[in-house]
Amino acid sequence: MSTQSGIIADQALLNSLHENLSTEGVVVVIAKISPDSTSVHQLDVTHNLDQLVHLASQNKEPLYIFYKPQDVAKYFFVSFIPDGSPVRSRMLYASTKNTLARQIGSNSLSTEQPLITDVKELADLKELDSDRTVAQNKPLTEDEKMQIEINKQQTLLRKTVNNNSVKLVSQDSSSPLSLTFRVDSERPINEIFSNDGKNLIIFQIEPSNETIQIVQSETCPSVDALRIDLSGPSYTIFKHDGLNFFIYSCPSGSKVKDRMIYASNKNGFINYLKNDQKITFSKILEIGDFIELDKSSLSAKDNEDDLDRSSTPDQSNSGSLRFNKPRGPMRKRRT
Repeated sequence: MSTQSGIIADQALLNSLHENLSTEGVVVVIAKISPDSTSVHQLDVTHNLDQLVHLASQNKEPLYIFYKPQDVAKYFFVSFIPDGSPVRSRMLYASTKNTLARQIGSNSLSTEQPLITDVKELADLKELDSDRTVAQNKPLTEDEKMQIEINKQQTLLRKTVNNNSVKLVSQDSSSPLSLTFRVDSERPINEIFSNDGKNLIIFQIEPSNETIQIVQSETCPSVDALRIDLSGPSYTIFKHDGLNFFIYSCPSGSKVKDRMIYASNKNGFINYLKNDQKITFSKILEIGDFIELDKSSLSAKDNEDDLDRSSTPDQSNSGSLRFNKPRGPMRKRRT
């Protein structure tokens, strides 16, 4: 699995791709990574491959190209990485592509995603048309099938939400991954903490009615008494010594589909808790089985120690880290 850069598409690009998907005729959406390497934004939209070639020739830098042929309802996601591009640019565009593809969704993208290094080859995109059924129907892996199914559920949920004029919790967050499940709680979560004296709340996702539900809320007397004994993945909020901790647990043996659903909704749920419920977290932890949890990290003392260590100035140079020059191999002593 390739390393992800953390760079995401801005909303304007996602809106443009969605709107142009239903446009008749050829559509070419051109995008690039912003100069500060924080987002992917739209550079231009054209309906002519000659204009694409002209633009790519002038820029002489990597681009993302979304090409929709006539009478085709999907984009071919093309990575244009010209020969001679800086190594850093190559790495950024390669490590951002998977994140960008997940944001857009497999329902909008062809399974064929060409890599082009010569600007002259961009003119050959016209050969990607509706007759290329072999590429469109090549066998998918189990993970790809799962992702397609999740995207279908997300699309259906968005339509339902829009029709009922109800907002998804992720629509108020800047999370790169959408939260597709509503939080099902009769009372505000922060009220459960403040009024009921509870300091442990465990959530699980219920796919049948597309909600995140509270499955356990109790008073946990100490860190040593903390237990998460659920068989599947879960989200846990634990309050101790006036600090809130978020624990994402995904035990071994969890189904692939559950792993994908929980992983793709984690950031959106955290942002919902922060923005809507005003719950701030001292630490966000990810574990597999519960036995992997380092309980020493769930304490105010540990948090203060981390702060002290991070704020301790270097006596000789507070602006940079110092590295001791390694010693070379010892020479044999002559006798």
